[in-house]
Amino acid sequence: MLEANAATKPLTEPHPALSKYKVVDLDFIEKMEAVASAAVDKVRENAQEPEGKKPPLVFNATQLAGLCGKSPTSMARLLEKAQELRLPTGLPPEPKEKTPRRSFTHEEALQWIRAVNENYFKRPVGVPGCTITIGNFKGGVGKTIAATSLAQALTLMGYKVLCIDLDPQGSMTSLMDVDKLEVEDEQTILPLARSVNDEHYRDTLHESIQETYWPGLDLVAGSPSLFGAEFMLPMRQMNAHRLEPGFRFMEVLTRALDKGPRQEYDYIIIDTPPAISYVTLNAFWACDGILMPLPAEGLDLLSSTRFWSMFTTLARSALKGGGTPKVFSWLALVPSKVDHTKAYTQFNLEIMRNAYGANLLNAELPLSSAVSVGGTTLATVYDIQKYVGSAKTYQRARVAFDNLAAQVDYLTRTRKWGEDVKEPKPAFVQTGRKS
Repeated sequence: MLEANAATKPLTEPHPALSKYKVVDLDFIEKMEAVASAAVDKVRENAQEPEGKKPPLVFNATQLAGLCGKSPTSMARLLEKAQELRLPTGLPPEPKEKTPRRSFTHEEALQWIRAVNENYFKRPVGVPGCTITIGNFKGGVGKTIAATSLAQALTLMGYKVLCIDLDPQGSMTSLMDVDKLEVEDEQTILPLARSVNDEHYRDTLHESIQETYWPGLDLVAGSPSLFGAEFMLPMRQMNAHRLEPGFRFMEVLTRALDKGPRQEYDYIIIDTPPAISYVTLNAFWACDGILMPLPAEGLDLLSSTRFWSMFTTLARSALKGGGTPKVFSWLALVPSKVDHTKAYTQFNLEIMRNAYGANLLNAELPLSSAVSVGGTTLATVYDIQKYVGSAKTYQRARVAFDNLAAQVDYLTRTRKWGEDVKEPKPAFVQTGRKS
């Protein structure tokens, strides 16, 4: 039986920096945030030692073969012809390595992928890239991990990708090895939302784009300052009759992407906050494809239907002032956080298939320690070079995201770019085994 005064006992001792506070006021909350930020910074430092940055990826010949869609034997023959093919010969083996083997930097691997992978597709000149918005107004559905991992996977297929983080929490920005608290307003989409009379107003994104640690992947960062856009956009719409006749708040991002990025990038991946707002409507208006990560849980299924209802209502309302109705190239949902050890999972997946039919992808993103650990160490499955745990657990998670990227690319090539290609077969079928 619990002690009579158990409910009055703190769960843990207060942090020394907070012990002097007698009430929970704004000073306390401000100090608590500073303590929490310091703790998170330690996580970042531990994940990125010794230089405080994510280490560059290095691929061995077997991994390179997989990225190039070749058997290890076929890849070995190609590597013997590296100089003849004018492709990288790789890094020399480590002196103490028991089994000497060549390795390749990330940039060298991309050169090989684009040169010898028969499935590598080069977007035709003049054909715009595909913009994909990852959306769900429920938090905790795996949206940011899915968005970031998808972007990384697409680069490993040879594509050039731009990520746009519209979430003030800046989770995608953190996964891209950028500290959201050090992001300047000019590195976000905030200048697009400002009044045309504001000296910091811009109608392009080029000044906001920065390179990341991941070759082939650029970023427009997110930061807490994005909350300001939710006030700027409606104010700008209210003053449009005087300053910008014909202005429509949900077209701000669309117009910026039309001024270069759609031609410069094969894919543009937009991560949104877990809400429907002025900023998220911009994201949906700017995209060609919508991807919703959807957990196989009852409440999440109900929430998804309300999302579509609210989205269409707001979109139709925004169109009342005129304009062309929005048409998307494709819309897809991907089961996320799937745990086949739960008795109801298969039942809920069947409901999802009945509800969404062909719009539900065959890929499944598992509830896996390889994914959850990646989230706490500011890494994705593609960042992990040595997984501490079962190799099968890691492989299951990695292949799941590979399958997601393959299916997204198939939808884009057939419905956006007009290519006649066969639907990819899933590289992994869920077994129901515990991750």
